[in-house]
Amino acid sequence: MTVWGAWPVKEGFAYVGDESGRPQPWFQTWAGERRMFPVDGAVTRLAWRPDETRLLVVTDVSGGQDYRLAELDPVTGEVEWLAAEPGVRREIGVPYSSGSQPYSPDGRLLAYATSARDVTCLDVYVRDLTTGASRMVMEGDDRYVPICFSPDSRYLLVLKFHQNTDQDLFACDLETGRTRHLTPHEGPAKYQPGGWTEDGIYVCTTEGRDFLGVALLVPGRPLEWIATPDADVENVIVGPQVVWASPHDQRTMLCTSQTAVELPGFASQPFGYDGFVPRFAGDRLLVQVGAGDRATEFHLVDLASGESHRLTDFSDGMPDDLVVPETVWFTGADGLEISGLLYRPRSTAGPVPAVLTIHGGPEWAALPVHDPLIQRLVRAGIAVLAPNVRGSTGRGLAYQRLIYRDWGGGDLADFEAAAWFLQSLDWVDGDRLGVHGMSYGGFAALSCLTRLPRHWRAGVAICGPADLEMDVRALPPTWSRRVVEWIGDVDDPEDLARLKAASPLTHAADVRAPLLLAHAEGDTTVVINGTEQLYETLTELGKTVRFIRLSRGHLPDDREEREELDAAVVQWFRDHLEPCPNGARTATEHR
Repeated sequence: MTVWGAWPVKEGFAYVGDESGRPQPWFQTWAGERRMFPVDGAVTRLAWRPDETRLLVVTDVSGGQDYRLAELDPVTGEVEWLAAEPGVRREIGVPYSSGSQPYSPDGRLLAYATSARDVTCLDVYVRDLTTGASRMVMEGDDRYVPICFSPDSRYLLVLKFHQNTDQDLFACDLETGRTRHLTPHEGPAKYQPGGWTEDGIYVCTTEGRDFLGVALLVPGRPLEWIATPDADVENVIVGPQVVWASPHDQRTMLCTSQTAVELPGFASQPFGYDGFVPRFAGDRLLVQVGAGDRATEFHLVDLASGESHRLTDFSDGMPDDLVVPETVWFTGADGLEISGLLYRPRSTAGPVPAVLTIHGGPEWAALPVHDPLIQRLVRAGIAVLAPNVRGSTGRGLAYQRLIYRDWGGGDLADFEAAAWFLQSLDWVDGDRLGVHGMSYGGFAALSCLTRLPRHWRAGVAICGPADLEMDVRALPPTWSRRVVEWIGDVDDPEDLARLKAASPLTHAADVRAPLLLAHAEGDTTVVINGTEQLYETLTELGKTVRFIRLSRGHLPDDREEREELDAAVVQWFRDHLEPCPNGARTATEHR
């Protein structure tokens, strides 16, 4: 079971969980009683009204990321749709994040962003919850999303989310209609708000720095720095105290200006991603804590005493032979230091095969939390290395931006360094390596198989771009204003040639390893056409290839389908990473 996005209230807390088979809102009392509220589609985010009478849900009904808004009555379970027109994307904060507060403190207004006017932008609206009327308060020329209101409910804090590494903050005066730019700066910088108090706006930012630090932003004044460590701070949480979360390898420090509480596990996640955002429940913090060998659980943490009380038991019934990863480091071809999570099977009889599994994003990170697929592979006697190559989050602004306009460039050298690292381990059979990835990780896996073919015995690519030009032209419209800086300009001949050279489809004839492909028809982030074309090309070339068509969306949100896909991936690697002295390959498979 996967859970994320907890929101506490007086009686308990709401969260999103897929126990029913698809992500849905759940409520658990502090005494442990649980209840699910069924809603159409896959629910992605939640937020309570200040008076706790309604629970806002963001749900993807079609799988096409045209997120719709509804409010739930927690007593009756009745659903009222607020914004449900198909084909329109809506956000109640930073895309994919549960860290924003879309309701005004006085409970009168709801803020959200929508692409209804222009599919390439997000405009910001506020809805009067008494009358149901909505009005635009900021017209976007990019992706603009509401974060939170000022304590007096007069101002709305809006974030311009141009890139994952380049943001700006604005304050909209809801009485006068005027907008003030709060963060003028040169070059890329992150501004990631945690809350607005009478003192000002608390943010994690890289202004003038490489790493995210914690600062107080007061309009018209220089930033007042609160914490400037030599590592990224992941979240700042505002409540009775100001707390920031700082990851340290496979544990998390919850810090205030006076104290620090260490949690044995991962309890924070980079801004802009689902879940793992601690929230105050009274004077304590409701925190999600995950680890490699157990499910993510909810805890109440007392910052004064450092005591932690676990509220859930999602690990009940999980296998007892799960493996905790080891953090490892290796050096890339250009001297770049790269970290990774290495999972070693518990019992081995001689050198074992290994799989390099590459995270998506690419601005994401391999995290030391429970991953069912990785644990299945390890239980099958296959080692797993999950690297955080250039472009990954958590290593500072410069490291993250190394992937920009260089997909299939420096990252490919990092993947080869990972292969050499695996081959250097005396307990790994370097002749039996596989590679796997989903989304950008699928592109990375295809790049490895087509451009570094000698290293791999088998591969799996799920919803990965096979052709960068095709991917750029078909990306969601709201991404169009960032794509030239992020991936490349398909209308520039020189750039187009670079993208073609880096595309796996260009090098399809060089594939040696059996390849399992999976993709959904309704994927609006990476369209299926490239995968279909790659499959047809490999089939015509007589390569060993199988294609699984998924039901909907960019990433599987149906738990049963996801488990079936995981089982197919494990079986693929078991079949093709077996010792094969003569190097024989099986006939092309079809599905």
